[in-house]
Parts: sequence; structure tokens; C-alpha cells
Amino acid sequence: MSPPSLDPDDVASGIHHLTAGKYFQVAAFVMLIYDHLLTFPREVERIWKQPQTGATFLFLLVRYATLLEFIIIIDAFQDPKWTKDACNRFVQFEGASTTVLVGLCELIMILRVYAFYGRSTYVLSFLMLLWAVQIAISAIGLNTGFAVPLPPGQAGCILTGTSRIFPSLWVAPLVTDTCIFVLTLWRSRQLLREAGKTPTLQIFLRDGVMYFFIIFLANLANTVIYIMSPEDLKAVGASFSQLITAVMVSRLVLNLRPRSPSRSYTTMSNAGDTTGLGSSFIGHINQTRDNSFMSRTVLGNLGADCDNFDTDDSYQDVDMLSSERETTIVGSRTLSRWWT
Repeated sequence: MSPPSLDPDDVASGIHHLTAGKYFQVAAFVMLIYDHLLTFPREVERIWKQPQTGATFLFLLVRYATLLEFIIIIDAFQDPKWTKDACNRFVQFEGASTTVLVGLCELIMILRVYAFYGRSTYVLSFLMLLWAVQIAISAIGLNTGFAVPLPPGQAGCILTGTSRIFPSLWVAPLVTDTCIFVLTLWRSRQLLREAGKTPTLQIFLRDGVMYFFIIFLANLANTVIYIMSPEDLKAVGASFSQLITAVMVSRLVLNLRPRSPSRSYTTMSNAGDTTGLGSSFIGHINQTRDNSFMSRTVLGNLGADCDNFDTDDSYQDVDMLSSERETTIVGSRTLSRWWT
């Protein structure tokens, strides 16, 4: 009995979708390589030349394990030497490595939010519980996946699935990203209300919110694509989502200046807050700065700017604000012209 004939239109459509998916994946990988080249000098200065911590280890895993993973994945997408049996086994590795690396990215974001909230154990416990549930659900969904059936003569090892639990590979991280983004927005709002719109604080908050927002949008788009697209295009956004997450998390870490012990805001707090930053904000800075085991060995510079904004630029901003305020003070309760 001869096998059923294939509809030529379906075959042509399948080839077209497969080619589009391959181009999109290669483009996302080029973005990753380009970002590596742009940020490598900063990596040398702020990672390799600094004391190594748990956050450093996570950063290096995300940055270089993602690169190695996608070299293998792209080869499996493009090389016709990959047999059907090999693809069936490989897609499980593809899904598992993606789950692990996305989880590591989110672990860095969780540590950042933990530092952002003054090392709140409640925030850390909530997010770590959410993270553990995400990993567990993603692993269950991964177990139901299989390799996409391809048109004759086409190559590509692509993970897909038809079970209800399979989309958890993207939905579960989206839930975690949403919680992280909302917590970041809420804390940013609190700090702006306490400290006012100082230049350094605005840049600090803008960068953190922007990175988390891009990651949230990428995962949201990937989830929508999976739900709305035909079967052979459901996984087309997965590579871009993972790679843009890795890029944003890497930039988040690299944009943080190293911890500097040479200066302190304690004297400003004792002097009556002549900077205009607000006593409650100075109190927050002094309370959250610590040299605990968690800060020294795990957080590293993920929490340094949350402690005291210890960068040369921020000190210049504070000194400038202090001098401008002092020149216009008429009395101890008089508002300076800087505020107007």
C-alpha cells in the first residue's frame, strides 16, 4: 500500500514556514553575537577584573552557555545530516537547556529585585517559590514535546507539542516575568516618591524597568505567537525570546558599577540631608547597605547601586545638588530654587 499523497500547497507552505523560522533564528543569534562584541570590553572591566560572586557565576553561565547552546541548535536546524531519530532525541535536550538557561536569567532578575527591595526575605521567598513552580511546570510540559514533522527533503530539529501542558514552557516564565516586572514598577514608584526625581535615581530606575519590560514583552509575544500561529510556526518566536532575555540580563549586570567602599552617605544623613534626596531615602540607603554573606558572595554588584548608588557620576550628582541647594537656602525650612 502506497503512502498517502501530500498536498503540494501544504508542502510549499511548510517549506516557506520552515525557511522563515530558520532565518528568524539566525537573525536572533546574530543579535546575540553582535551584543557580545559590543559589551565584551565592559565585561572585562566589570566582571573579570572584579571579585567573583554567585551573581558573576550566573552571569557567565547565561552569557556563554547560551552562546554554546545555540551553536548546536542552529546546526541541528540547518544540517540535513541530522536523522529523524537523532532529532527526536535532540529536541528534549533543546527544551531542557532552554528551560535551565531561562531559569538562570530569571534567577538573576530575582536577585536584582531582592536587592531592590532592601533584601526583603519575603520578596525573595515569594519569587523563589514562583521560580521553583515555573521550573517544575516547564519540565512537565517539556516531557510532552516532540520533533516537528517536516516536508520531504527538509532539515530541522524543532521542538513542538500538542498537549495542553506543553505551552507551559512559555506561559510559566511569562507569569514569573510579569511578577518581577510589576514588583520592579511598584518599587520604582516608591523610591521616586521618597527621593524625588534626582538625575541618578531616574537613570537607575529607567534602566532597570526598561530591561525587565523588554523581557516581559518578548515572552508575551512568544506566548501569543504559540497560541495564534499554525502548527509549524508555533515555536518560531522561542529562540528570539530566549536570546533577548539573555542579552537584557547580561546588560543589566554589565551596567551596574562595581561596589565601592571609599565613600559613604552616612555623613550626609547625619548632616541633616543637605542633598535634597529625602531623609527616608537616605535611611533606606543606610539600612540596605551591608556586608553580609549573602551580599558578599551571592549578590555582588547586583545590589551595590541599590545600597548607595556608589558611582562617580552619582557622587557628582549629589555634590551638585548639595551645592545648588546650599546657595539658595534662606532658612532651615525654606525650599530651594532647585525644587522649582
